[in-house]
Amino acid sequence: MSIRRVNHVVLSVSDLEKSTVFYRDVLGLRLVATLPAQDNWKEMRFFRAVGESTNHHDIAIIANATLPLPGWGKPSAPGLFHIALEVGTITELEDMGRRLKDANALMDDVYQPMHLSVYARDPDGLALEIIWRIPNADWTYEDLFRAPLDFAKAKERWGGNLATGSAAGEAA
Repeated sequence: MSIRRVNHVVLSVSDLEKSTVFYRDVLGLRLVATLPAQDNWKEMRFFRAVGESTNHHDIAIIANATLPLPGWGKPSAPGLFHIALEVGTITELEDMGRRLKDANALMDDVYQPMHLSVYARDPDGLALEIIWRIPNADWTYEDLFRAPLDFAKAKERWGGNLATGSAAGEAA
């Protein structure tokens, strides 16, 4: 027996409304349910990726955070470094980068040998990586690197609308 895949992630946030706007309006996740606050439990909101998700929810948020996160790359307590979310095409990744930039959340655009990425921060500073999976045949497990992402060169190599990953029906 082994773990088959990640089912969902629950994030502690400081402001439920700001985080709802970010995950729904900026990232485009669908708000599917709310668990009202109870005597010993804060309100939770549940989000699902639009389209192919088979989960009840993919990300949930709970307003129970009380301490600020340290800056990017600064020492921190053990815990989550970032969450990676997947888009289907390079064009979608570039569009997401623009949306994140417009929301003042974009941190970096990165080319790695397994995926192209845009990195961002949510309203509480939680790090997110939005990826487009490089076609499996082009992956490497050796000679790993991180380099600035040039969207024009990536589109020239793979095309802007090549669907990969779950958008192409590949297993999670």
